[in-house]
Amino acid sequence: MNRIKTISAAALVLLLAAACGSTGGGLGDIFGSNSNRSYDIRGTVDSVDLNSRSIYLTNVTGYTNGLASGVNNTARVFYDDRTTVQYQGRTYRPADLERGDQVSVRADQNGNQLLAQSMDVTYNAGGGMASSAPGTNTSSSIRGTVRYIDPSTRTIVIENPTWMTRFQTGTGGNTMTIHYDPNFQVEYQGQQYPVTNLEPGDVVDVQLQNSGGTYYTAQRITVVRNVNAR
Repeated sequence: MNRIKTISAAALVLLLAAACGSTGGGLGDIFGSNSNRSYDIRGTVDSVDLNSRSIYLTNVTGYTNGLASGVNNTARVFYDDRTTVQYQGRTYRPADLERGDQVSVRADQNGNQLLAQSMDVTYNAGGGMASSAPGTNTSSSIRGTVRYIDPSTRTIVIENPTWMTRFQTGTGGNTMTIHYDPNFQVEYQGQQYPVTNLEPGDVVDVQLQNSGGTYYTAQRITVVRNVNAR
């Protein structure tokens, strides 16, 4: 009986050794491991490393394992050519992300790395919460065509304004009214001119500040096409 027990124990040791040798792993390969698991992770972009093709996230939630640094819940998520970034129905590249963006990441664990399959931007640090226009007290830019200027109210009406944020959110409607301060000047070919020199048909880039609702104030205006240029 003791001989049979000894042989059985030896056979079990050989079986375990063979299993480890065939998979190249340890007991985790037999009884299960964390490899090839999927996670839904939320975090804030701290930096994007184009060389290693990875994104360093802070304030991370959605998983707890050895991939987290343990300091402020940080993690590094890698991406490849198949990784997509979605924002307001449009598709972007991971390289378009910047510090402060908040993202929801669908990631697979591959060994000791997290590989992002897809990302959704839930907060755009460059343009505020997802909306059709920048939020209150934020700075953004538009491009459009001057319809007319009203010096009495110090306003400019822009036709077909298009937002020029990093994550472009589309047009701002058919027209937009922009206010300007006294003595405000515009730029054209490196020179400064009174804002009243603008004419209908001029195409301009406007950096503006949203002071609440639809009230926008021009911070800088650059003429990109002069309607009278020959």
